Amino acid sequence: MTLSPAGPRPGTDDALSVERWSATSGSDRPSRANLILMGGGHRWRANASGNGAVDALMRAADSALSPLLGEGVVLVSYDVHAAGVGHEAKASIAVGVRRQEDADGPIYAGRAVHDNVLQASLDAYIDAVGALLADEGVDIASAAPSPGDTDRHETDPDHRSGAKDRIMSAYNS
Repeated sequence: MTLSPAGPRPGTDDALSVERWSATSGSDRPSRANLILMGGGHRWRANASGNGAVDALMRAADSALSPLLGEGVVLVSYDVHAAGVGHEAKASIAVGVRRQEDADGPIYAGRAVHDNVLQASLDAYIDAVGALLADEGVDIASAAPSPGDTDRHETDPDHRSGAKDRIMSAYNS
């Protein structure tokens, strides 16, 4: 098993980062997640369902980054540890991903620490995906669709229905 280092660090223009996210989960309903990711001067929006909030967030990230990831990645490891003691402890997350079609390929590591275990999980996943893309030489700024396409990704339900435009037209009348 080859473990590759993390990719570009947040704060650089090419680094992928999370702008915002939301997730819902419950014992009697499916988990759902929505997110907006940034990188290379672009934004990607997506939503997804999963078998838990973490799974839904990672699936949403895969969907949002499908123009960059193509066939996608598979999560091969997910470790969570408390970084501290008590209820104030932060979540320390380490993940590993690899190309879906390459079962013997390198594993790319991602790590994050945050007060919120969902935020830490998503940040670690994005860190690992960024490492994979950097290792493959993917230029996020040039590989992404044009900003007009990424500002309103087809998975944005308000964009598909035109609800935002109708509301804004009524408001501005």
